[in-house]
Amino acid sequence: MIYPNKHIRFEESIIYKMISVLEQRDKSTIKIRELYNETKEKFNNTDEFIISLDVLYALDMINVDFENENIIYVKRD
Repeated sequence: MIYPNKHIRFEESIIYKMISVLEQRDKSTIKIRELYNETKEKFNNTDEFIISLDVLYALDMINVDFENENIIYVKRD
């Protein structure tokens, strides 16, 4: 599910679906609910959405502000 293999096509993998989350990077900060509403057609369920956020966080591409319920995209130089 997270990565493609002989049973899971690339388009069905979380790695591919994370792209839709990263496409919202033009906003440096976005509410988690708003991000989900803008990208939910790419995910089969909320579990996939949360896993994609977990992977992006582990890759240090986003930060999560739980107090304000925001996703903050990490800026790279």
